[in-house]
Amino acid sequence: MGQAKDPLHRQRGYVWSPHHDPEKEQATLRVILGGLAAAVYGVLAWSDPTPAAIASFHALALCLIYGVATRLIISKMQRQSDLRLACTTVADQVLLTVVLGAGGALTLPMLWAVFLFLIGAAGRYGKRTLALSCGTALLGIVALSVLQPWWMVNQSAALGIGLSVLGASIYLAVLIGRLGSANRDLALKAGTDPLTGLSNRYMLEQTIGRAVMAISTGQEGATALLLIDLDGFKEVNDTYGHEVGDVVLQTFAALLARRVRTTDTVARLGGDEFVVLARHVTGNHAVQTVANGVHAVLAEMRSVQDRVMNVSASIGACLISPDLSPSYTDIAALMRAADRAMYRAKAQGKGQTVFADSADFET
Repeated sequence: MGQAKDPLHRQRGYVWSPHHDPEKEQATLRVILGGLAAAVYGVLAWSDPTPAAIASFHALALCLIYGVATRLIISKMQRQSDLRLACTTVADQVLLTVVLGAGGALTLPMLWAVFLFLIGAAGRYGKRTLALSCGTALLGIVALSVLQPWWMVNQSAALGIGLSVLGASIYLAVLIGRLGSANRDLALKAGTDPLTGLSNRYMLEQTIGRAVMAISTGQEGATALLLIDLDGFKEVNDTYGHEVGDVVLQTFAALLARRVRTTDTVARLGGDEFVVLARHVTGNHAVQTVANGVHAVLAEMRSVQDRVMNVSASIGACLISPDLSPSYTDIAALMRAADRAMYRAKAQGKGQTVFADSADFET
């Protein structure tokens, strides 16, 4: 609550765990399962070299080559690509149709992969990719039912499988919608400071990570990180008690959230430390304007609950620009630099703003 900040939180540092790469994960699974299936049908073709067995093995070997190729491509191309995702989603089901067509009845056990691809598309990427995977699978089943001898004879089976694919896809879409809503609620609670309603440290780290990624890939210009420590807040707690201190924090948080732009993020790290992450800034002058806004908010807070306040802010500002060294864009390094600049600001007196320099990024 409105107590002095934990003195240990600076020693623990700030750690950001990047998200798993679902595209790379899917490509790895594609290689493993494709390799196992190719091995099984390879043994079958060796022990009973019928045309269907040989064709099945060749088709699965093609799938394995495709899986290895996509795994290599994704590992080399770090930037996400909607076009690449769409192509691999379609290719998964198309190649599976080739496998089912090559072996006929012999490759019916591979039908599990149709549903595996549906589940993977839904679970990793959502409804749009699920719809693309489902549509491709249904077209493949239609093609098999009019072109492949076994499927032509067993069109009722093709119809049943097609309806199963459609039904499973609809169910997955509904499930994703419900889980997505529940996850958004949980994420909101997990990423919110309970006292002020602002973003907490966890949510801030995620936001910084996305901003750094956007800057490094050229999607955005510079972003500024402003670490704010309230001067005189300890005296408020000592004089009026923690309940009044909490109200001061809540009032400052509400005023600050209204002051910043909608593209900016305001977070509370704990105690009387706050952060403003200002996106799309054009340089130090623009960052200073944001800092001046913070100072103006506190200047307006002359009293809270009819109690006279004398609270100001020491601000450490750190500009995250495309020119910043990659070793300095680590979240721990950014927070450390802003923290050191903030302490210099505090040493200069109340209500000061200091910009981080290159030395502040060093460990």
